[in-house]
Amino acid sequence: MQAPLPVSAIISLTFGLHIILVNLDIALATFIPLLEWMARKGNDDFLMDRAKNLMRYYASTYAIAGVFGTAFTVSLLSFYPQFLGLAGHLTFAPFGIAILMIALRFLTIVLYWYLWDKISGNLHLTIGALLALTGYIIPFGFRAVFAFLNVPTGLHLQPKLYLDLLEALTNPTFLPLYLKSVFGALAAGSLMLASAYAYRYAKAGSNKERYSELVGKFIEYGALFLALMVIFGPWYAISLSVSKYKFENIFGFLFGASPKYNYGWLFVIKMIFVLIQFFAVIYVLRGLSKLDEVLGWAEIAGPAGMATILTGELLNMHSQLPYFIAQPEVVNSLPIIFKQALLTTNANSLATLPELYAITIVFLIPLLIAVAALFYLILRD
Repeated sequence: MQAPLPVSAIISLTFGLHIILVNLDIALATFIPLLEWMARKGNDDFLMDRAKNLMRYYASTYAIAGVFGTAFTVSLLSFYPQFLGLAGHLTFAPFGIAILMIALRFLTIVLYWYLWDKISGNLHLTIGALLALTGYIIPFGFRAVFAFLNVPTGLHLQPKLYLDLLEALTNPTFLPLYLKSVFGALAAGSLMLASAYAYRYAKAGSNKERYSELVGKFIEYGALFLALMVIFGPWYAISLSVSKYKFENIFGFLFGASPKYNYGWLFVIKMIFVLIQFFAVIYVLRGLSKLDEVLGWAEIAGPAGMATILTGELLNMHSQLPYFIAQPEVVNSLPIIFKQALLTTNANSLATLPELYAITIVFLIPLLIAVAALFYLILRD
């Protein structure tokens, strides 16, 4: 038995939107200072204007990502308070690193935006570098938690239940998951910017050549990061073999296995999006001198990248259910109070009343409409 469908839908929706925007944030926080550096180096007003415009978009996406991150956390707390309490206790250190970096990231966003053109260029770029760095450290903390949920390396039951942090960092799924997350964000973000500038190129009455240059540059970045994903993606897939349950739920159909919950169909969908990205990148790179002829592929590359991230994250999350820790033998060996906290079938009965589902939907729909309207307004400009 899986988690109740409405619970699964609410958590998947809030987490999915949050993770898409977080990946876009990681990329934007990397490429905005890069564009500023290129603009200052070449005394290029066009690139400086692009960097400032992207910073405005970045502030919006960061705020919305925070909204859905909060919604996801509240959903977990409502439906699975025992799990969140246990996980928070055990993984306090990596959670603490991530939360500290989130606070520092907010500070660097404020400083970077409000001190633009008010301090020296080098000092401003240093703040931008710190902004980018926080984007890499935040997933370091959160991916350590996700890796723990793959296999609880470092978990000790005696003399009391605790997690050895140094031992936890040797988790075989941690490093590939972390690298896959960061470079996957950079790949999808690069392609999203290429798509955005392809759209601008099609609409622009002037500066078409400059927008064409940006499409080419970000397609090249996307190609580089996609090439790295050819390494990190399979590495993470192989590392998941430490959890036979999760591995078979994802890849079992390839080996003739009969998993309890077959998510091979979602893996296939993800691979289709991956192939679309590769095809789009190759096609656009070969046709950059005639961008009008390959413009459609440039515009589709970014959305395909974001769809890859979404399907990949949902696959990673759902393939281990109904266990929060993807090793049923470990969960079933724990004392009953911990076992109950680690099963998604044990949702809080008070939070699963039909009336509360209705209230949640009433609040979520206007929120989604407001987010869509915000993106429409900032992208129209």
